[in-house]
Amino acid sequence: MKIAKTIVLIIAFPAIIGCAGISGRLPAPAEPVASGEFNSGAAKVDITPIPGYPMGGYAIAGYISRGVWTRLYARAVSFEDPEGRSMVIVSADLWAMPAGLADRVAELVARKHGIERLSREQMILAATHTHNGPGNFSSSKFYNQMASLEGGFDRALFDFLADRIAWAIAESWKKREPAAVRYAQGQVPGIARNRSIGPFKKNGSDALELIESNKGLPVRKTDFPIGGDKAYMAIDQTLRMIKIQSATRGGELIAALAFYAVHPTVMNTTTRVYSSDIFGVATSIVENSLHAAGRGTPVVAMINGAEGDVAANWKRRDREETIEIGRLLSTGILDLIEGPGSDITGPIKYSFGESRLSELTGPASGASTLCGAEADWSFLRDAGFYEGMKQEDPERQMPGQWVKRNPLKDDIESNMIKSAYPWIVKNVMRPPASVPIGVYGIGPVTIATLPGEFTTVLGKRIAKAVARERSERGPVLLAGLANEYISYFCTREEYAEQHYEGASMIYGPSAGERIRDDLAGLAKTMDGKEPRLKSRKYRYSTGSGKSFGVKQFDLVSHQDRLKAFHYTLDGLLRGGENSLPVTDNPRFIWIDDNPRWSDYRSSKLSPMPAVAVEVLSPDGWKRLKVDGIDETDEGTDFVTAVVASLIDKTRWSTIWIPPASVESDPVLREAEYRFVVRGNTGLFISPPFTIESARAKSGLTGVARKPVERES
Repeated sequence: MKIAKTIVLIIAFPAIIGCAGISGRLPAPAEPVASGEFNSGAAKVDITPIPGYPMGGYAIAGYISRGVWTRLYARAVSFEDPEGRSMVIVSADLWAMPAGLADRVAELVARKHGIERLSREQMILAATHTHNGPGNFSSSKFYNQMASLEGGFDRALFDFLADRIAWAIAESWKKREPAAVRYAQGQVPGIARNRSIGPFKKNGSDALELIESNKGLPVRKTDFPIGGDKAYMAIDQTLRMIKIQSATRGGELIAALAFYAVHPTVMNTTTRVYSSDIFGVATSIVENSLHAAGRGTPVVAMINGAEGDVAANWKRRDREETIEIGRLLSTGILDLIEGPGSDITGPIKYSFGESRLSELTGPASGASTLCGAEADWSFLRDAGFYEGMKQEDPERQMPGQWVKRNPLKDDIESNMIKSAYPWIVKNVMRPPASVPIGVYGIGPVTIATLPGEFTTVLGKRIAKAVARERSERGPVLLAGLANEYISYFCTREEYAEQHYEGASMIYGPSAGERIRDDLAGLAKTMDGKEPRLKSRKYRYSTGSGKSFGVKQFDLVSHQDRLKAFHYTLDGLLRGGENSLPVTDNPRFIWIDDNPRWSDYRSSKLSPMPAVAVEVLSPDGWKRLKVDGIDETDEGTDFVTAVVASLIDKTRWSTIWIPPASVESDPVLREAEYRFVVRGNTGLFISPPFTIESARAKSGLTGVARKPVERES
């Protein structure tokens, strides 16, 4: 192996120096209090952090966030049956949901918010798996080092996320009202494709059955080079929904939980702003359209599923395509919301436990992990890593890992790395040894949690195993990336092929079967006597601590800085026939104090600026509405980012991408607009502009150096 590859691997496996941790105590829950009614409530809380964090999910191929396009949210839905048994489901726009974060949230819900009837065991906390949310908040030092561009655990970010998610749960609990719960499902083709078709085909009749079930569905072909038409059929295209309607307000929708399995990663690795990607686009469209139609303010949450080998059906990986795919998904969600569904209002049950994966074997990642997923390869593929790298020699195989090839032993010639290998295994390869798992029931519907990224066929096998053990006969839904994250899980047949997913199953070929059997065991005990829960301590080693956030940028000329600003956001700003960055959309620049976490510890405001556009009407300045929806950065038309920072001051820029309905309307094109920004220290307002006048000035509408109104 060449020295360049050795250097890359040294970067990929950094040393962990120092030690940090989180700990606390989960109180014993209070006894249920019967109300005689089924109650439910929902809430949505902004969890978009301060810029300057490495984004989680793309590992060293990712970037540092400069701002936001499509904000990040935690959406929570609480349930309580007539006997007072309760549970809560949370969807958070994060790359993963660490067990330590889930524990801290549960502790805050009880101690800070005084909700003593919701225990940790009664919570499903799931990540959507966007790769453009922050990293470095894991309760595992392994993922704090390996999941993002820079290693380290940021306690301020961890505390912020825990506070905001706990607040979402508390708000959903306070909003409980008499409710009815319905279940619906339908096919939503065109969203996704199987990205690991070779290993998928090794699953025999399970693979053939799934492909056969998708015949006749429309295929939205892109340029995916592997697998042909079967790549579009080797997935579960079913959208499953739990919808909650008010029993006292004419059946008004309270919330919808949409379960769909796909990597929500249309925006590519070079995206340098936070984004909730296609899940955020879809839920924003649905929530806003329902609100604009006078249907209240329902919460629509996406719960991912067995998406380990499922990629979004992307081609260009830019903003326009993200909106296009998100809109397809939103149409499927709206169809199920408007459809009838079956009544599943019934008793709430749960069974919670732990799967001890370290009993199977010591943890190890395989060589093919480093090449990345098929057609979404990492730069290490050019260094010689590829799909299917195996160790066939039984005498050289790692104990318990079968044909998995060890890159540190088999692919590196450096004696330094070889001699350091035992230290690396002990200090770097330390993912969680066990994972919390749970099975939950709402009437006849069962929800099983998956602590990572499970392939399609493994998910099908788990759902069947859980269904066999439940006395209630109804659909089994899979909540992926829930309650903990421990990389990939696949079938034994897929593991034998050692593609990206199999090489990334850390605890060997039986790990997927272990989770399947443990979930089935929980399902078997779920209808029995409820356990008496006790107070318990939790403690996690997070690795070395590090602080991130807005930092001083290099001093460069304003022109160079502006050019770099637009071209580093090209996936969001490109357009036209040549797909080049559009640099003349209206934009507003303001200078503010650097955002600090301390300013938001007791505030419900987001640490990211909030942006809106107003239009001049005969009655004065009014919030612009597009198709009945306020034109704000809660939608998809704004990119807000840091241009530069120096001596505790930050220069921000927000770019408005006028929607087609504005661009095509002569009256709206000639109307006067202004930006209104809620910044860190107050309200910033741009000078009035028209779309044409802004473009005549390369998009610039003005620069504000101080707020027109200070925050009190």
